[in-house]
Amino acid sequence: MGPDSYYDTLGVSRDADDKEIRKAYRDLARKYHPDVCKEPGAEERFKGINEAYSVLSDAQKRAQYDQLGHDAYSNASRGSYSGAGGPTGGFNADFSGFGDIFETFFGGGGGRRSAGPRPGADLLMKIRVTLEEAAFGTEKEVGLDHIEPCPACDGSGSETKKSTTCPTCGGSGQMRQMSQSIFGNFVRMAPCTACGGRGRIPESRCKTCGGSGHRRGRQTVKVRIPPGVDTGMRLRMEGYGDAGEYGAPSGDLYIEISVAPHRTFTRRGDDLETTVDISPVQAILGSEVEVKTIDGRTVVLDIPAGVQYNTGLKISGEGVRWQTKPGDMLVRVRIVVPKHLKEEERELYMRLLEMEGKKPSSKGSKKGKGFFQDVVDKVKESVK
Repeated sequence: MGPDSYYDTLGVSRDADDKEIRKAYRDLARKYHPDVCKEPGAEERFKGINEAYSVLSDAQKRAQYDQLGHDAYSNASRGSYSGAGGPTGGFNADFSGFGDIFETFFGGGGGRRSAGPRPGADLLMKIRVTLEEAAFGTEKEVGLDHIEPCPACDGSGSETKKSTTCPTCGGSGQMRQMSQSIFGNFVRMAPCTACGGRGRIPESRCKTCGGSGHRRGRQTVKVRIPPGVDTGMRLRMEGYGDAGEYGAPSGDLYIEISVAPHRTFTRRGDDLETTVDISPVQAILGSEVEVKTIDGRTVVLDIPAGVQYNTGLKISGEGVRWQTKPGDMLVRVRIVVPKHLKEEERELYMRLLEMEGKKPSSKGSKKGKGFFQDVVDKVKESVK
C-alpha cells in the first residue's frame, strides 16, 4: 500500500477490524468536518475520509480493494473517464450515507441539511462479462439514461443564468413549522417549499427545464474493466451519477460485475479448473495430452502412469492473470471407457482379463453370445 491508501487516510492498519475503522472515521470526521474545521484543504481531506470509509466499512468493497490494490481500484473508477452525468432509469444506489453520524456530531435532524447546493445521487448498475473478459480485462460501451444539466440554462434553472434570494425563506432554505401538542408548542425546521431548500430561485425560470436545471438524457459511457475482476466486485466511475444542483458535483456511478458461466472452465478464486478425457490405456501407462488454455493456446500435460479418475493435475501460471502472481490451471482427469472396439483391441483386452483370472460378461457379445464364448468359438475354428 502506498502513502495514499485508504488505510493510511483513516490511520489504521490493514488488519483493522470494523470497530477500529468506525472509531477512526468518527474521530477524523469530527475533526475535519467543514462546519468545524476552517483549515485550508479541510474540505478535500473530509471528502477523502468519507471515500476511504465508504470502501473499508463495506466487507465486499474492502475485499475488492485489498485484492486489486489502491492504484488499480482507483484507476478502475477514474481511469480514462471524463465528463459528468450518469444513469437513472431504474438504477438505484445502495450506498448508505453518513447523515446519522453527522447529525450525532453536529446537531442535525428534523429535515436539516448543510447549506449549499446538493450534490447528485450515486447510482448503481450491473454489467455481465465473460470469463475471458474477467481474466484479461476489457472495455465496454454502455448506453445509460441519466439526469444531466439542462443545456439551455447550463443547469442554473434560469434563462439569464442568474438567481435571486428566495423571498419565502430569506435565503436560509428552511422554513419554521410550529405544531401544538399536549406537551406544548414545537418548532420544526423543514426545507423551503418555494426554493426546495436551495435558498435561491431563478431570476427568470428556464422554459426548457421549468427551472429545475436538469433534464433526462442518454449517454454512451466507456467502462474499462480491469483484469482479475470477479462476480460481486464493484467499480466506481467518479462523476457519472446524477447531476447535482447548480454549482454542486455529480454523484458517482458504481458498476457491479457479474461473470457468466464458462463452457470449459470453472473459476476458483484466481485458479481455473477444466477437464481432459483419456482412455484406460493412457491412465494405466501414462501419456501426454494437449490442453487448451483460457486464452486459446495449447499446452502439453503429462499424465502420470496409474492416474485415477478425477485426479487434479496442475499447470502453473495458466489461471487468472492480473497485478499479482497469476493463478494456476487445474486439469481434472476423466477416464473414458470406449463403447466400440476393433477386433484386435478386443483380443488384447481379453488376454488382460484372463491374466487377471476374471471371466467376461455373458452379455458382452456383439452377436448375441457372450464375449468369452465368441473368442472360444474362434479358437475352435482355428484348430480345425
